[in-house]
Amino acid sequence: MNPLLPLPLPTPPPGLRPAPQLFGWGLGDAGQLGLSLDLAENIPIIRKPRCNRYVEQKMAENALGGVGAGLETVAAGGMHSLMVDETGTVWSCGANDNAALGRVTIHTTDPAEPSRILEIDESTHLPNTVPVPIQSLVNERFRAVKVVAGDSISAAISDTGALRVWGTFRGEQGPVGFSPNTMHQFTPTLLPALAGVKIVAAAAGNDHLLLLTAQGSVYTMGSGAHGQLGRRVLDWHRAHGTAPRRIVLGRVTQPAVAVGAGENHAFAVDAAGTVWGWGINARGQTGTGYRGAADQVVAAPRRVRRLDRAALGGATVVQIAGGSHHTLFRTSDGRVYACGIADEGQLGLADDDPAFADRAFPGFLPEPARVAFPDADDPVVHIACGTNNNLAITRDGAMYAWGRQVVGELGLGHDEDVKTPTVVVRRVGNSWAAVDAACAGQHALALLRRRT
Repeated sequence: MNPLLPLPLPTPPPGLRPAPQLFGWGLGDAGQLGLSLDLAENIPIIRKPRCNRYVEQKMAENALGGVGAGLETVAAGGMHSLMVDETGTVWSCGANDNAALGRVTIHTTDPAEPSRILEIDESTHLPNTVPVPIQSLVNERFRAVKVVAGDSISAAISDTGALRVWGTFRGEQGPVGFSPNTMHQFTPTLLPALAGVKIVAAAAGNDHLLLLTAQGSVYTMGSGAHGQLGRRVLDWHRAHGTAPRRIVLGRVTQPAVAVGAGENHAFAVDAAGTVWGWGINARGQTGTGYRGAADQVVAAPRRVRRLDRAALGGATVVQIAGGSHHTLFRTSDGRVYACGIADEGQLGLADDDPAFADRAFPGFLPEPARVAFPDADDPVVHIACGTNNNLAITRDGAMYAWGRQVVGELGLGHDEDVKTPTVVVRRVGNSWAAVDAACAGQHALALLRRRT
């Protein structure tokens, strides 16, 4: 009997006062930043964090859980965003072409500009440029605690370990579907294969999901064309990959305690502290090493030896986030490690970092190296990855960004690439402290709280 099991169910964070406010930046052309009912205010590109006045208004109306209540957490997908308020209600905004919002939307003509077509919520008639509650979850009194978002797939976990999933998975040839019998799942649904199973954590890649149960089992579902499911999926049965199936971590399976995902790669951490990676590895993004073409795809979970407990001096990896071809790992003592493509600052390592001294493959690191932050005495407590960009939040509320950007994804006020962690929110001398953050394809979200 493993003393770690069952894993604890997710619990809501303490209600902070003053409550955090939502900020967004990057590309907002599909309404994914959720800034305003006024389309003119939904500027396509925002290069510095901007306070979401619509959510601020909802806070003033006590619509997020009572007097002074706000948002608890956020998630960012390809072109959509999810938020959870203090009642556990999930709000969504952005593009709904593939059912990513968890609610039915319709297209209509803009009364103010007849040549423009609006996408609006079928029930409230609010545009997708502002967050709207997912009413079906409200109706079933689903108290969400965690949300994850992929390209067009979304999931929520409740405080009782219940799971709801919606959207669709895509493959190289187009939509694979949500399940063998459903192409687009417009409203949140339970998964029959996991009926009665308590889920404690989830991670979303572009088109795959990882689910961690209270008993430490890892299930994967979605598109598996690049090995990201950690199990074999026959091409002519690719829709069957959308059904959740359990995977095995190594030969002597330990229960898992954490999961993470990049766009087309995935990870789990077991109870012994061993990190396992699989999926696309063409740029070393699984951290399992790279010797040549045979390692371009890691089809089954493989050990990330550089992050073993012994190698970390007794610490363990507690959070993993990945982008298109890179990955970040956060340890229990607040360190950050990175691997994968490194040609445009994705790893947060300076050009003269010792990690690059003996690398055999130009342009990427196949094993994790430590990322240095300006204040070594302020441990990192949260990491997030977009396609080529990253955010990190520290214990004292500082927020750093680095990587490649095209439309202001770093929130630094320009479009230049940044190779090492650079301050977006300062540790001291700033009126705001970062609480949570999420990165996506080309936009980012953060919850910032006024310092008192």
